[in-house]
Amino acid sequence: MSANPLAAIMAPRSIAVVGASNNPLKMGSIQYLNLRHSGFPGPVLPVHPTEKTVFGLEAYATIEALPMAPDLALLVVPGRLVVEMIEAFGRRGTRHAVVITAGFGETGDAGRQREEALKAAAARHGLRFLGPNCMGLVNTRLPLNVTAAPLVAPPGHLSLVSQSGTYITQTLHYLNERGVRLNQAISVGNEADIDLVDGLEHLGADPETRAIGLYIESIRRPEAFLAAARRITPHKPIIAQYVGGTSAGARAGASHTAALAGPDEVVDGLFRQAGIIRARSIEEVYRVGAALATQPPLRGRRIAILTNSGGPGTAMADTLERLGLEVPAFSPALRERIQAHLPSHASAANPVDLTFHTDMTLMARTLPALLMASDEVDGLLIHGIMDTGWADMAYPVFQDLFQVSREDFRRNFHADVDALVDLPSRWGKPLVISSFFGREDRAVRCFHAAEVPVFDAPEKAAAAMGALLDRRGTSAELETEERLPEPAHDRVRRLVQAAARQGWNEFTAKRLLAAFGIPTCRETLALSPEAAAAAAREIGFPVAVKGCAAHLTHKSELGLVHLNVGSPADVSRACASIARAEPEAGFLVAEMVRGEREFIAGLHRPPGFPPVVVFGLGGIWAEALRDQAVRLAPLSLADARSQIGAIRASAALGAFRGYPPVDREALAQVLVRLAQLAAACPAIREIDLNPLVIRAGRPVVVDALFVA
Repeated sequence: MSANPLAAIMAPRSIAVVGASNNPLKMGSIQYLNLRHSGFPGPVLPVHPTEKTVFGLEAYATIEALPMAPDLALLVVPGRLVVEMIEAFGRRGTRHAVVITAGFGETGDAGRQREEALKAAAARHGLRFLGPNCMGLVNTRLPLNVTAAPLVAPPGHLSLVSQSGTYITQTLHYLNERGVRLNQAISVGNEADIDLVDGLEHLGADPETRAIGLYIESIRRPEAFLAAARRITPHKPIIAQYVGGTSAGARAGASHTAALAGPDEVVDGLFRQAGIIRARSIEEVYRVGAALATQPPLRGRRIAILTNSGGPGTAMADTLERLGLEVPAFSPALRERIQAHLPSHASAANPVDLTFHTDMTLMARTLPALLMASDEVDGLLIHGIMDTGWADMAYPVFQDLFQVSREDFRRNFHADVDALVDLPSRWGKPLVISSFFGREDRAVRCFHAAEVPVFDAPEKAAAAMGALLDRRGTSAELETEERLPEPAHDRVRRLVQAAARQGWNEFTAKRLLAAFGIPTCRETLALSPEAAAAAAREIGFPVAVKGCAAHLTHKSELGLVHLNVGSPADVSRACASIARAEPEAGFLVAEMVRGEREFIAGLHRPPGFPPVVVFGLGGIWAEALRDQAVRLAPLSLADARSQIGAIRASAALGAFRGYPPVDREALAQVLVRLAQLAAACPAIREIDLNPLVIRAGRPVVVDALFVA
């Protein structure tokens, strides 16, 4: 594997800036000044055709005039100049660049042609670049900042890759105000060369990155993205926001499967398969990402809540339980130890509710230490520590009455949080704070300095704890990569060749499924009513009789499906009805499978993605309820097991209304075999197995639709 170019781009020894001038309002000048202000330790070389100096540093009229080949070139120039400048840097010996300039592939045909010329010029010299149309990068530890906003927060351990430059530039002040510290941040722009996957792989290998946040609008290399993420998430968490999944242009194909597997469902399945935590807002990427980067992993589900108000405590408890965490009732012994410190009106249950108690010693020292030390607690949520934020709000009421200065009044409310912020490292358990105050509050600033996450709503704090649980679960799910052996390819090849001549009807589709080890019902294809009656007698009444031809898709709507056919005469009548509607159709005679439950399984090839396997509730509920889970092929057995458990109605897979539990392993093998079929038969675009009936606990395919 070749070295990741971002390793060099994020740690250059020297930088040339083309586009900086002495006009501080120009974008190139702004990024140049931020680079210098960041404290970058190496030479910064401005290139300008007429300026002799740029803000006090010697400028060079041409790239050829530079005293050295810089490690990194930063281009903030008109689009028409970019290609020739990349050529010039390449000839000079520079091998890495950041192209801020816009006006390339995002603007139409002319821009796309310019972008292709840029790629070709860079390739001629072995030069790797970020952009174009990006907003630069940040490495807080070098330090290095070539964005349009100054760095204001100290280094942290959350790193970002964003397809929006705004989210690593305009947000730097926002992040500092909320205690979110960055390690590295990369804007990939148009991804003409270096892309999202390169960023992911670079941060996965970076020892200072403890959590990765992603902002994604499209995934250009989904297979590589999935492979990279699966390698990373067992060791460090990834949290991502995806915003490209609601396109009205998503194709609804000929099968139910294609209609169910739209872009958002596909990416959601990819995230789950990769162990990526999905964020619903950029705020979650930053703030939950910071919690993932700073807090110890959860070792269990039991969360203690400490609050000075019943409402926030109840809201946190409710959110935790909805996310699969527990707010357990404490043992009598633990409650007794807690009660010994509480005022008479307070509750020692979980949540521990002090009901607006203003003595912060209990909330900041005594009770957190007691709770974190308990083997009944895996993590701690605190709401309501009051410090100078509360004092400043209350001061106007007290100043005239007590003739006290603001500073003296504030000192009365100082909460000693020094011991509190050490608890996560001491006990190896996460601590998350909820407060309605921001950095104006001294305690909040102390939490920020110690990298203890603070959220501005109780539910957000609880959701961060839920993400820590998600991180714990996904790490375990990716431990195993069991695969099933491949089927006999000679038989598969013969079936595919025959179907290429005749098309895929239901009978030939099920023969191919059977070749892959997917269980199907007993059936015979008859070409006459007499042969159909004979087949029915052999199979045993009652039977199903269906019209069978390659062009027939949803046969029930056409009146071509007759169920519970109970006699030879009934078979003849069913065949006559089918023949009137479809004279060229054959007669598929199948056993009537008495199902306990019905599911759907299928395959779809969405544009830009590898094949996806769909599983969910089947029958008439498939499209009505849209309760399904999606995974990308190929599947391991662990992937398939996770997919089965991901549907909302997964409880129906257990013992149900007197029926035995579903054999999940047999069901998982069906999904894995579908993924194998996708790889072996690329001409098959869609597969719809609806319903996939559960009989005696095991899955049986009773209807199959292939679209080639």
